[in-house]
Amino acid sequence: MTINNRRYKQSHILWEKANSLLLNGVSTFSKSPLYITLGACPIFAERAKGAYFWDCDGNRYIDYPLALGPIILGYAYDEVDSAVKRQMSRGFLYSLSNRLELELSEILCDIIPSAEKVKILKTGSEAMSAAVRVARAYTGREIVAVCGYHGWHDWTITRTVRDAGIPAALKKLIFEFKYNDLNSLERIFSQNKGKVAAVILEPVGMYAPKDNFLSKIAKLARKNQALLIFDEVITGFRLSLGGAQSYFSVMPDLSVFGKAMANGYPISVLVGKKEIMNAVENKVFISSTFGGDLLSITASIKTIEILRKRKVNDYILALGQRLKNGLNEAIARYKIDAKCEGLPHKTFLVFKDMRGVSGKMIETLFRQECLLNGVFLGYGHFVSFSHTKKDVDYTIGIASQVFSIIRQALDRGDLPSLLQGKLAVDVFKRY
Repeated sequence: MTINNRRYKQSHILWEKANSLLLNGVSTFSKSPLYITLGACPIFAERAKGAYFWDCDGNRYIDYPLALGPIILGYAYDEVDSAVKRQMSRGFLYSLSNRLELELSEILCDIIPSAEKVKILKTGSEAMSAAVRVARAYTGREIVAVCGYHGWHDWTITRTVRDAGIPAALKKLIFEFKYNDLNSLERIFSQNKGKVAAVILEPVGMYAPKDNFLSKIAKLARKNQALLIFDEVITGFRLSLGGAQSYFSVMPDLSVFGKAMANGYPISVLVGKKEIMNAVENKVFISSTFGGDLLSITASIKTIEILRKRKVNDYILALGQRLKNGLNEAIARYKIDAKCEGLPHKTFLVFKDMRGVSGKMIETLFRQECLLNGVFLGYGHFVSFSHTKKDVDYTIGIASQVFSIIRQALDRGDLPSLLQGKLAVDVFKRY
């Protein structure tokens, strides 16, 4: 492996230090260079503005992971940051609650169909844990039927290979079903009659729901007196202002939102029907010292105000579709066995094995070459209000050039020799 020392010199110096100080070398798994291509990718970002970030070596990138989704308006968005600075001058964490908590709650109840009562927290994982606790308290049941990834807490990570430290007994309470496969959920209910507290899923991930899947899931949950929980940490505020439940017109009992609602400031919320929230109010303990952090709450209020006034959703969905179409056209032009999947709020590039070369190796080369040309296309792509058609068209042009390189390398049979870094790996299987 040849390390690109000139372009990523400072990144690699800091990476050596990070491995001696940080568990796993990173605070967030999905930001690990092992997941990108260690040796041929930036590792540390130094600053960001709009649709771009600069790494610690001074290289600029058009950014599509967007901090794993929270940046919906753009990095360091002036109007949001100015509102936060004004609140900062007044203090932002008090010994009592503040009226801004009520203001945000009123806004959320106005725009999210299932929101009648709110709990403000900090992270998606935290809010998903709260949702499961509420569902178990309300139903008096313990088993959870789950589809997909929902954070780092015990009840979801017990299904991965990184399950050390999780009590074995908990695994007996978690059952996994498959997206767009109603029969897989029906089997869980059949095998655990009267014991399922909740059905949990992202309403849409890599693939869109088929054959009224979400409506059928909701009906099946009601029939079995289990609560339906939508994980809208990613879909919320991106797919539509009211989330996927608004976009698909399917009403869950509880929902979790986060990421994009404050344009990068840390916040999440559990929202749900008043009947459910009131019933458990004196039974469950869900509390966070930083739940009332007014910097994130202020950022959320201002972000949602901008989303509403400027039709941000229409803009980012149109631009996301432009990116998806352009990538798929380039893939077809060079006959690469790959596809850009997903709805335009978040798209995914999926590479398959070709001519004895693994899809993962092809993907690694694709990322390496895009990064060398100032484009950060990860596994999942978002666009922000700060991205422009020029940014997207440039990205499509670079991707097209890289697909040409891949095609030629496959034809010659020497693609592995073009890798400058390590083969990318998945941190763990999510789906």
